[in-house]
Amino acid sequence: MTPVSAASVCQQEGRQGVEQTPFEESTHETMFDVPPEHIVLSSSGRGWHGLDVAEIIHPLDDFALPALARHILVINLSPPSTIQERLAGRQGHLGTGNVVILPAGAPTAWHLEREAEVRHLHLYLSPTLIQEIATAADIDPDTIEFAQTLGLFDPQIETIALSLLSELRSEGLGGRLYVESLANILGIHLLRQHSSVKQPSLPRAVGLDRATLRLVSTYIEEHLAEDLSLSAIAAVAYLSPYHFARLFKASTGFAPHRYVIGRRIERAKLLLSTTKWSLTTIAHAVGFAHESHLALHFKRLTGFLPSASR
Repeated sequence: MTPVSAASVCQQEGRQGVEQTPFEESTHETMFDVPPEHIVLSSSGRGWHGLDVAEIIHPLDDFALPALARHILVINLSPPSTIQERLAGRQGHLGTGNVVILPAGAPTAWHLEREAEVRHLHLYLSPTLIQEIATAADIDPDTIEFAQTLGLFDPQIETIALSLLSELRSEGLGGRLYVESLANILGIHLLRQHSSVKQPSLPRAVGLDRATLRLVSTYIEEHLAEDLSLSAIAAVAYLSPYHFARLFKASTGFAPHRYVIGRRIERAKLLLSTTKWSLTTIAHAVGFAHESHLALHFKRLTGFLPSASR
C-alpha cells in the first residue's frame, strides 16, 4: 500500500462525507470507522485534543472500514487470530497486544479467522497533532509518511494503549492533561519508529527561561481547581505541547501532569491545616474529582492519609 503523507492528509481535514472528522474540541460529533453498535466505549464528548479512543467488538468475520482523515492504530485485546486485509492482499498473525497501523485516508476490507470474540482498541490520531509534534521536533512535516503495518509487536505502543484504555474506563483525575501527555509520547514514538523520517540527534533540552517558568507556575496555581490540559498550559509559554513538556521537565524534573498533582497535594495540605472544610470540598477545591483521588495521591506522595494532617 502506498504510504500516506501526514501533512497532505492534514490539508484534507474538514472535507464533507466520512472524512469530516473533528480533531480538536468541536461542536461536531466524533466520527469513528465502525458502526455505533460495535462500540463498547469511546472518548466521544470528552474533549480530548488530537486523539480519540474507542473499544470495539467486531461481531463479523468480514467487514470494511471507510477511509478517515485520521491515522488509526488498532490494538488487539483478544486471543490471537489470523487477519487478512483484502484490498492490499496482505495476511498476518495478530497476537494479543499486537498493533495494526492504518495511515489516514486509506479504506480497508478485512477477513478474520477467529477462535473467540474479537475485541480491539482503536486509537484515532489527528494528522494535525502529528504535524505539530514534528514541527516542534524540527522535522519537516511534508516528509512524514506512515506505511500500513499488520500484526506489529511494539511494547511501548501497547503500554500507552492500555493506559488510554484504563483512562477511558475510569475517567480519572486530570484526564485531559494525562491523555494529551500520552498522545504526545505516542506521536513522537510513531515518528521515531514507524515513519519515513530519520530521528534527528536532538540537543539536550535546556529548560524554560525563568520568566516563562514563573508565568506557567502562576497559571497552574491559579487554575488548580480546573481540569487543566497540557495544550492550555503550553499555550501560556507559547510552545507546542510536545516541546513544552520537554522543556518543563528539564526545568522542574517533573512531567507536567506529575507537577500538577504535586501542587494539588501541597494546596490540599494548606487547606487541611487552615480550614475546617470537608475532605470532599478540599478535593474539589484543588482539582480532584473525588475524595478517593485526593486520598490516593496524598498517601502516595506523603505516606499518610489526608485525615492525619488535621
